[in-house]
Amino acid sequence: MTFASMQEDFRSLHCELVGLSIDSTFSHIAWLRTIKEKVEFREMKNVEVTFPVISDLTMEVSRKYGMLQPSASTTQAVRAVFLIDPQSKVRALLYYPLSNGRNFHEIKRLLIAMQTSDKYKVATPANWEPGEEVIVPPPGSCGAAKERMGSTDPSIRSVDWFLSFKKLA
Repeated sequence: MTFASMQEDFRSLHCELVGLSIDSTFSHIAWLRTIKEKVEFREMKNVEVTFPVISDLTMEVSRKYGMLQPSASTTQAVRAVFLIDPQSKVRALLYYPLSNGRNFHEIKRLLIAMQTSDKYKVATPANWEPGEEVIVPPPGSCGAAKERMGSTDPSIRSVDWFLSFKKLA
């Protein structure tokens, strides 16, 4: 439900969603109908899933991607999220226990952080949120380190030669 309610947010970030169901042929269809017709949760109501939901009854896909937890049965939900880049490279894996829901706002934040790192060739610190300072990669030589520490560039805040921050425009 939450992914479906946030689908346009993800699409605006050039991210497409795909679901994977390991339940019986009809249980995911029943679940999709139920959340559309009967479930109201956290102000989500009449939620329609319009992204593809793949039926993986043999669990072949789930096994190949290492999505099944060791104690998973053939009817338990898979609580794995994969962020795959446009070159089909798996960039992040998030696993949650069956008993705990995923943090979809964190998934979105992580996607934005990875896109920011890729676009600007920077890193993001712990708990980074869009609009906050990013980490400038460390200099690659002693000369570049000395130059960075002597820099008067107001856009870069250097704590030490190896740790500098900046705001992105």
